[in-house]
Amino acid sequence: MLTLGNNLQPQYELIGQEQTPIIIIDNYLSEPQKLINLAQSADESDENHAQNQGEFKPDELTQYPGLRMPLPKQYVVDYLKLLIQGLYNVFNIGQTLTPYPKDNTLSLITKTEQQLSPIQTLPHFDTNDPNLIAIIHYLGEGEHGGTGFFRHKKTGFETISTKRKNTYLMHAQHILERSKVKPSYCTTQHNEFECYKHIEYKPNRLIVFPGYLLHTSLLNTSTDISSCPQTGRLTANMFVHFK
Repeated sequence: MLTLGNNLQPQYELIGQEQTPIIIIDNYLSEPQKLINLAQSADESDENHAQNQGEFKPDELTQYPGLRMPLPKQYVVDYLKLLIQGLYNVFNIGQTLTPYPKDNTLSLITKTEQQLSPIQTLPHFDTNDPNLIAIIHYLGEGEHGGTGFFRHKKTGFETISTKRKNTYLMHAQHILERSKVKPSYCTTQHNEFECYKHIEYKPNRLIVFPGYLLHTSLLNTSTDISSCPQTGRLTANMFVHFK
């Protein structure tokens, strides 16, 4: 069972020209080490895997450049039970819609820059649906890269709605076709995108935002690419779909 921290003080902010709401909550869990320990136990020998609820595996469903393992269902409930009503209010979600948690994992970035596919070098969006909310919880101790939110310069798009999707994907394809440089993780300096918001990494910091925002991890490649839960960029990643 996970317990939330005392005296939580959510920060609400409207970001970018499109004034999209986000939430930042520091010191979210009272004992984040429980999740680090869970990840560590899953990372140990195959003999122990049979005793655990999951193990780290490559993500075959998304473009996430690393390994993921499922979060236990009770942990997801613990994470979200006090957060849900705030999501309705902050993101202007209809009260008649029902929240459905999905794709809830512990995550570690493990791909080197040389291993990246072209699409993994650009900012991305998780969905076109404004009612799918993304949650990232920074867990790993130490200094790691945070999260950046980007505007596509040519179109001005910060969010990719269903109406914008085809236009944006056409531009993204052109960017990849023109690129002649070696694959690398996206940084705040990009010819085609402007990083207008950077949320720094801080252990036990939770960030919440609509999944249709263009965003990416802003990695420190010397510290963040690791399969070790104790030293790598360990995060909990969750989505809540209201429908």
